[in-house]
Amino acid sequence: MRHTITITSNPRMIILFLIVIVLPAAGILLLILAGTLLGIIALAGAAYLDYLLLRFFRNHMNSWVETSDTELVCQMPDGDLLAFPWDQVSAAGYCTQQQGRPFLFIYKEKGDKLVTIPKEYGNFETLSSTIKQRIPQQTPFQALSLSRGETIEQRLKQALYLDSTKDGKDT
Repeated sequence: MRHTITITSNPRMIILFLIVIVLPAAGILLLILAGTLLGIIALAGAAYLDYLLLRFFRNHMNSWVETSDTELVCQMPDGDLLAFPWDQVSAAGYCTQQQGRPFLFIYKEKGDKLVTIPKEYGNFETLSSTIKQRIPQQTPFQALSLSRGETIEQRLKQALYLDSTKDGKDT
């Protein structure tokens, strides 16, 4: 099943559209009120910011996460395509932050690949339950809560290091 970001799953994208409209309007207003040179500079700056915002919007709207019986595949906003075969998933779970939105994470030790999937993707609960069902039984679905300033990378490095030292002592 393919999960994408939509306006209904992420209504904050509407604010982006409002900013895209307001920036050139402010540039035109400065052109009229402040003079030609300042107005042209403001308009050029607004056009450049609009270009960056629209590119950001397009890239995020074109990203997706797809699950199948064999793997999870992510089309990232930067264009990268990441594949996580279920049997190679080393860690997966749901993460909350003190300041920030919750997200899912999938980590594959082979190749050291980590992807975080924000709640803005459509059918987030379905995606979460699919990941829980598909990951190997030896890889429990984790529920993590990050403290202020802590990253998922730091938490996973710590957890995977502790697991590897436990495994080393047992053998």
